[in-house]
Amino acid sequence: MKTNFKTIFGLITAFVLVLACEPEEVVTEIVVTQTEDPTPPEEVPFKTSGFVAASILSTPTSFSYFTNYTEELPTGNLDLTTNTSSSFSGYFPQTIYKNFGFGASLDSDNLELNRYAVDNESGRIIKAGSIPLAANLSQVLIIDDNTAVYTIFDTPSLFLFNPSTMQFIQEIPMPDAVQLEVLPDQTNSYFHIIYRPQDNKVFLPLTTNSNVSPQFYDATDIYVEVVDLGSRSWEKTAVFTGATYPLTRGMENPLVDEQGNVYLLTQGQYSLDFQFGPTAPPSSRPQILKIPSGSTDFDPDYAFNPVNFLGFQNSVAQLCTGSIYGENGIAYAVMTAEPDVPRVNELLGLLATGTITDAEFNELVGLVTNSPNMKWTRIDLNAQTAEVIGDIPTSAGFVYPFSYKSNGRFYFQVFNPDQGVNGYFEYDPTTNTSDSIFNITAGGVATQLFILED
Repeated sequence: MKTNFKTIFGLITAFVLVLACEPEEVVTEIVVTQTEDPTPPEEVPFKTSGFVAASILSTPTSFSYFTNYTEELPTGNLDLTTNTSSSFSGYFPQTIYKNFGFGASLDSDNLELNRYAVDNESGRIIKAGSIPLAANLSQVLIIDDNTAVYTIFDTPSLFLFNPSTMQFIQEIPMPDAVQLEVLPDQTNSYFHIIYRPQDNKVFLPLTTNSNVSPQFYDATDIYVEVVDLGSRSWEKTAVFTGATYPLTRGMENPLVDEQGNVYLLTQGQYSLDFQFGPTAPPSSRPQILKIPSGSTDFDPDYAFNPVNFLGFQNSVAQLCTGSIYGENGIAYAVMTAEPDVPRVNELLGLLATGTITDAEFNELVGLVTNSPNMKWTRIDLNAQTAEVIGDIPTSAGFVYPFSYKSNGRFYFQVFNPDQGVNGYFEYDPTTNTSDSIFNITAGGVATQLFILED
């Protein structure tokens, strides 16, 4: 091993008073000391930069997840089933922090919170630490190097851990949190976590669901639990009447602006509550709500439907998913931005007369929720306006689109089987233009794009 030395030069100069006619000699002495550096740190076992493209391939009986690491941004057509790729029974990084992803267990049989990393030698996704859980992971969010939080299924608590060491810290119980039990087997979970750094508070929107109803959300209002991380205690419940289903779908990116205003995208009911078209109440359609800076209550006068702003009030079902915050009050989401196909109206007529068959009803639901009629859209949260990003193709609805921000650019997932689009677009907000990055040709539908940053 090569050894480095640090050389310390000391200069000692003696000045002597004049005691005689001739001055004494000035003596200069150079002392050299050598100290050996401590043993250098071990090589980091994980990649600290690069990209991981992922996809999911579904069959009637199973799901397979594929990932592929590249040092540079992947481009062109990608086959994620080659021998350079990895496959898992479960891979879902719910949040990304620096060069780590955090999500449920890579082994779907284990109840764990896993930290994902890219192995430095093989370039494959590996488990780099885990925390055992008492139930399935609902959501996780990293706050800084030493503080992170997560929630688990149907449990009114917030859990703290250290993301650097993967050590559990503590549970913050919420005994007075809203727990609805209106329907049989109703579960109450927190699939979205919002952190507001301005006052160190966490906001937990409730998702409540029962399998006996066709909806994904079985309440008529929005409930958000507020936790103070400073005191590590539950604080209160914020309630907004007249909105439903507080999920972004996709990468549950928190929408918090520079002033500390919290914005919450609510989905509505996708018409699964049999409320169709312009006569559907606002609660059945997408809305963006607001908790103002410094407050822990909703602004009762702020409820913005960006799909209506685009002019699609008459759509049978409105969708707005995949939101992410940019800067200066600008956010992005993919939403309904084209009219329904004619077949939808034909099937609605059968539904209205009570003559629709089960097969035709399933066809209706599929057309409403999966037709590629959505566009990535720029949303001004302050002016409450929206405009589509013109050079990104339309995307299907229930793909639950993923979105990421890195180095001032945005990366938006797009899936349009009619046009053969199945990958990601890179968007530059300074020019309001986009370019196709890659298209997955084998391995199923494109999912996450893990961008590693040191």
